Amino acid sequence: MDQSLWSDPLVIESSRKFVCARLATYEDKDEGAMLNSIYRGRSGELDNTVFAVLSHDGKSRLSRAGRSPTMVFGGSVGWEGTVLALEMDRIIEEYKVPQSKKTAAFSTLPIAKDVRRAVNISACDRLPLVITAGLDPKQLQKLVTLAWKEPYLGRFNWASTDTISELKSIGIEKPEAGIWVVNPDTYGLKVEVIAKVEADSETKPIEEALAKALAGKRPAQKDTRRHVNRGNATGKRWETEIPVTDPGIQGGGRPRRGN
Repeated sequence: MDQSLWSDPLVIESSRKFVCARLATYEDKDEGAMLNSIYRGRSGELDNTVFAVLSHDGKSRLSRAGRSPTMVFGGSVGWEGTVLALEMDRIIEEYKVPQSKKTAAFSTLPIAKDVRRAVNISACDRLPLVITAGLDPKQLQKLVTLAWKEPYLGRFNWASTDTISELKSIGIEKPEAGIWVVNPDTYGLKVEVIAKVEADSETKPIEEALAKALAGKRPAQKDTRRHVNRGNATGKRWETEIPVTDPGIQGGGRPRRGN
């Protein structure tokens, strides 16, 4: 799936009318089973990527299912984001969402399952990552407010942990409580620290740290074959929660390489 689609400004704008759920494929047994019920490739097994638009209750499909938005909706090179945004707008116009309840404001961070996976996701997306370590609910709420507004919306991935020592496993040598703004390495296994802000910091220093990350150059899109071959050659490995069954991934059913 072309990760750049999800940072396309048109797609971000259209997505405000949807609940966008990024499921974990091989990183969660239950979610893998759900994805398998939505779409199966030629092998009949769970593919690495799945895309579909579902009704508000998740029970009905509002689009075909496939491996990517481009597979479902089409779109020539360079126009995939525009096509996806237009199709999302069309669906929201045609599908009348029940208005029985007021739409709730966002009250949580859009975090990954854990820090390890968040680093890997950020490497795939080529986006900086914000990790909260040991923050209390009031401190987290300050970040929630920032995460869902411009210019930060859709331009960061987020992770949260109360286990400070977890940061050491991703290359932060002196882990401590606070807000860590980092860049993932090429394979999503370790990070480089861009900025670190105290847990009880005011909003301004946090915004300055986020701005510093956004000012950096975004990594180039990876060539999958070269990326995998280089990972094999340098011994990069990634352990998935359930076996990889996508025949298009070399070594399917075995531990997957870092992204």
